[in-house]
Amino acid sequence: MEPKISIIVPIYNVENYLVKCIDSIINQSYKNLEIILVDDESPDNCGKICDDYKLKDDRIVVIHQKNKGLSGARNSGLNIATGDYIAFVDSDDWVDLNMYDTMIKIAKKYQLDMIECGITESDIEKNNTVEHAKIKIENTWQTLKRVLKTSQFSACTKLFKKSIIDDSRFLLNKTSEDIYFLFENISKMNKLGYFDYPFYYYRPNPEGITKSPYNLKRFNDSITACLFVKEKVMSLISYEKDLSQVEKNRELTTILSSFVLKELMYHYKMLNYYPKLDQNYIHRKRLKKLINENYFKSKTHSSNLKLAKSLPIVSFEIIIKLNKLKHRIFRTKHFS
Repeated sequence: MEPKISIIVPIYNVENYLVKCIDSIINQSYKNLEIILVDDESPDNCGKICDDYKLKDDRIVVIHQKNKGLSGARNSGLNIATGDYIAFVDSDDWVDLNMYDTMIKIAKKYQLDMIECGITESDIEKNNTVEHAKIKIENTWQTLKRVLKTSQFSACTKLFKKSIIDDSRFLLNKTSEDIYFLFENISKMNKLGYFDYPFYYYRPNPEGITKSPYNLKRFNDSITACLFVKEKVMSLISYEKDLSQVEKNRELTTILSSFVLKELMYHYKMLNYYPKLDQNYIHRKRLKKLINENYFKSKTHSSNLKLAKSLPIVSFEIIIKLNKLKHRIFRTKHFS
């Protein structure tokens, strides 16, 4: 018997997109699916759409619940999932019709604990074909390097073996829930894979959390998640004195430091773009300290990072203000 895949779809206020999402799942070329639709007290017609689909397809399970947010909805799905593998799809996105057939075949062939595919924005044309896509079989070390370089932490591009994540749940009330979920579980995995074809279609949502106005909750959640990643990765580093291991440690810590600095710099610039969020410089002082602690010499560092390290906070704020003025005058986009 073919292994069953449980696909968990948290649903809230996506009436205009939900049909496309569900259709892309029920029409998968791989048929042994359990499709768990979690209506998270959606204020529109999403609940009815879910119930209508349940009448058409007996693989669909519908949960109607009081609003718990994205993580709470996913957790409700995890609590009842019966599949051998677990997948997640956000309800305003959709997936290629051959996504799960391809990924389960790779997972079975190489006995993987997790297989990941690429992701693309819904309005971006794919540059490659599935026939030319490559499979990369990785150990934990190699996967860590790849995801830190790409910052691709989304649970939706991954197919997990259920036995690996069975005791894990998504953290509530966090905007970086996927980061915590991935790094809590990756140390349990021995063999992982990456298929470099974008099977997952991400729909940029102007009302989504990453597109919402910058705020201190987003700042605090992101920095906390960033430091959590640093702590988890450092705990996985082996301190054997073997020369090859020393070189591996150096490579991974460099990649990790680059990731941390990139995250810190983004928020350092954003707080200088929106200084009213930090009028007493409390958060920028903290970020400045963290940047100095994580800084390492490299020719690849951006000029902004070098300035952030060397200049006083007020001087860097002036540079950002001038940059902001330039973008307003020439009507160009500032960083996002």
